[in-house]
Amino acid sequence: MKKKLFIACFLILLVLGVSGCNINLQQMLKSSDAGEEKLIQVEIIFTDGQSLTGYIKTLGIEQEDGRVYVGGSSLNYLYDENGNTVGCYNYQRVLYITILPEETEADEEKNPE
Repeated sequence: MKKKLFIACFLILLVLGVSGCNINLQQMLKSSDAGEEKLIQVEIIFTDGQSLTGYIKTLGIEQEDGRVYVGGSSLNYLYDENGNTVGCYNYQRVLYITILPEETEADEEKNPE
């Protein structure tokens, strides 16, 4: 009897904890092999006029409600085209980010370098 009561209390606490924490259970249960995040090629312009070209994983826009997280002191990573981390930057110093168009095979055939 005590064991059943303990399990029931534990399940109630678990349900209350999960429901009150704004957790997306579908995303948690999704396999990590379902697909990698697509890298976005960007040019980052900083407040001192310098620029940097590379890849980022997200633009800081929440998928659920479209909230945009910008500004403030926060560390973000810069990647190469293979997804390897090559550097980091602080959003507090970012003036704006330009998304660069993806090069396709047809573009490469027209403009061989």
